[in-house]
Amino acid sequence: MLTRLRIQNLALVEDLILDLGSGFTVLTGETGAGKSLLVDALSLLVGSRGDSDTVRRGEDRAIVEGTLEVTREPWTNFLQAKGFKLEFPIQLRREVSSAGRSKAWINQSICSVGDLKEAGRLWMRLTSQHDHQNLLNEDRHLSLLDEVIGIEPSLALLVSQVQQDQLALRSRQRSEADREGRLIELSSYFEALDQLGPQPGEWSQLKEEREPLRHAAQLAKLYEEMSREFGQISPSLDAILRAGYRASSLWSESVPTQDRLKQALLELEDLKALTEDATQKWVGTGTHRIEEVENRLALYEKLARVHRCEPDDLSSVHLNLKQEQKLLQGSEGSIEVYKKALKGSAKAYGEAALILHQKRELSLPQLEQQLHERLQHLGMNQARVQFRLNFGIDPQSPFIHENQGLRIDLLGVSELSIWIESNMGEGFRPLSKIASGGELSRLMLSLLGAGLHRPNHKGRPLTLVLDEVDAGVGGQTAIRVGEAIETLGGHHQVLSVTHLAQVAARATHHLFLSKETNSGRTRSRCERLEGEGRVREIARLLSGDSQKKETLTLAKSLLKIP
Repeated sequence: MLTRLRIQNLALVEDLILDLGSGFTVLTGETGAGKSLLVDALSLLVGSRGDSDTVRRGEDRAIVEGTLEVTREPWTNFLQAKGFKLEFPIQLRREVSSAGRSKAWINQSICSVGDLKEAGRLWMRLTSQHDHQNLLNEDRHLSLLDEVIGIEPSLALLVSQVQQDQLALRSRQRSEADREGRLIELSSYFEALDQLGPQPGEWSQLKEEREPLRHAAQLAKLYEEMSREFGQISPSLDAILRAGYRASSLWSESVPTQDRLKQALLELEDLKALTEDATQKWVGTGTHRIEEVENRLALYEKLARVHRCEPDDLSSVHLNLKQEQKLLQGSEGSIEVYKKALKGSAKAYGEAALILHQKRELSLPQLEQQLHERLQHLGMNQARVQFRLNFGIDPQSPFIHENQGLRIDLLGVSELSIWIESNMGEGFRPLSKIASGGELSRLMLSLLGAGLHRPNHKGRPLTLVLDEVDAGVGGQTAIRVGEAIETLGGHHQVLSVTHLAQVAARATHHLFLSKETNSGRTRSRCERLEGEGRVREIARLLSGDSQKKETLTLAKSLLKIP
């Protein structure tokens, strides 16, 4: 559960602290007050891309911090595996600079954005109205199903082995003339690549290092000036210290003052040494280092063009070419040996992928039944959903099942499409052909509810962030949607952004975001609504007018206030 969220310098948000509780928390407010920014902040904590445009104008960075109370077992395994501090509650931090650079921390240990993404799967599910479009994209259906039923495919090593064996076989199957020609071609690549010696992530690191180096001369001048000023005040400081010693020998009560003075002077001496070191750094290495960095970046760019890849991918290109060279140089063995190896790795992959396919297949009848019940509650009384699970066919695949080549993929051999019959008798059609925005909202909410109530999710509460998942619904259906989200809040911490009074009225906690302008700058502010304040906000959501007696009466009715 997310217990505290702090956001600094993110667009309109200057410095906002939210203390959050369990159950269902709703966020409402004026248009443009920052409701979506809260969702953006949370998405940064689970590894989404940081955009420099979101940094508040005039500030050098935006900061998002989160405190999590969590189930310890999965987190202990994650923290130990990654080498992070084993501390609870969990502390997450993300910074995005105005220059577009991003940094992240878990428990005060610096980490990658990938680590945040992996950690995010342990505590948060973020669903926005834009995620509904995933339901219209059949390429996303299989991963969506896995998320709902709690399957995490682990086929990466098996897929990698099949790909390596395919490469080995293709290399061996080259004619001797082709093999020798390819070896000569590879050798021509290695002179430049070996000279560069590309390392994973080095390109990005060099780009970050280059920025301060561009100002080496100015930095050297500034630090030299600081060092010179320290040198000029040193005699005065020594005189102060000697006078203090004499005073303390005459008046014992001045000893603590003398100790503080001594400590302050020692700190100044340390700062003086640091400025001298910095001066030497920028005078001695700044100019020389910028030339090295620029030359290395230029070589990265040149070779990236030659190999038609991103500069940061050159290390993997280099490794793959070395591997291919090694295979070609050692490919005197029988082709049958390579075919046998590929057959073995394809078989191992296929066995694991078919088990995964069967798990999906067995889960579908119960999931469809749960969906029908939830959709009926949400006003889609006649709707029926079918999950059509098939094998992904690839005639070139080395894995053959029932006389067909099946795809080699990280998600396995399965293909999935979702079909829907909105009204009885109309027949089933692909979801992307007939579903409206309101139907997609309700289907996504039903999928989320069905998945999070499955046995493999019990005992592990999550933070669910719903960004206007109720878009496109109203009236009685909106009431049902609010009830469904309230039910989710009984098992998980739910944070929901909404414009619907029927949904907001079901929340346990109500946060209201507004804008204020001071000294020519606009800022977002947040307040917790209770009592009459909450009644007025529900009335505003109902009609845009928080003062009408009739609207206030209806608001109280939704809140079940006598």
